[in-house]
Amino acid sequence: MAADAAAGGSPTRARLLELRQRCNEARAGHDLLERKREVLLREVWGLLRELHDCERDVRGRFGAAYAALREARLTMGSEGLAWAALAPAARTTCTTEARSVMGVMLPLVHIQVTPLPLPYSPFGTSVTMDRARRRWLEVAEVLGAWAEAYGSVWRASAELARTQRRVNALEKLLIPRYEAAIQAIEAALEEQDRQSFLRAKRVKQRKEADDGR
Repeated sequence: MAADAAAGGSPTRARLLELRQRCNEARAGHDLLERKREVLLREVWGLLRELHDCERDVRGRFGAAYAALREARLTMGSEGLAWAALAPAARTTCTTEARSVMGVMLPLVHIQVTPLPLPYSPFGTSVTMDRARRRWLEVAEVLGAWAEAYGSVWRASAELARTQRRVNALEKLLIPRYEAAIQAIEAALEEQDRQSFLRAKRVKQRKEADDGR
């Protein structure tokens, strides 16, 4: 039934040529998508390794920042730390761009952290406050790389899944359907040729028999 649907009418040589052209185009598209799938797969694996390294770095910096914050709280007290933390610690700018990998736009995230001078209150601050501040600025500096890696993995993985579905559709559905339709039309045309040959042979035999009389 799939072959009949793909054949889409009476078996003719024009239809056969059309189906062969479509089948060749489907095979060419399959080859292109297969190459795209391989490139995206390599890209995703590389991005996953990069994301793993970024997450490990971010976790380590967050751990160090929280440890420094706990130390500052013990030294200055919660209220003193809260008052000192009201002052802005840095000026942060974030810019985004994109790079193309096989037509997939992957993000490029740039975060620039510019520390600001920390004003001291009359009752003063502890060196532990300065240490905690530096640790949290270090966290901010690596968040751009983490966001870039995470966004790239998400986009590349989504495109890889779409490409895989298209490859499977061509490989398991469309191309076999075209091939089956081509075989059915070829068989029908061969049968028509045999029937035409037999009819021509019978006509020739009758004519020879008539001439022999």
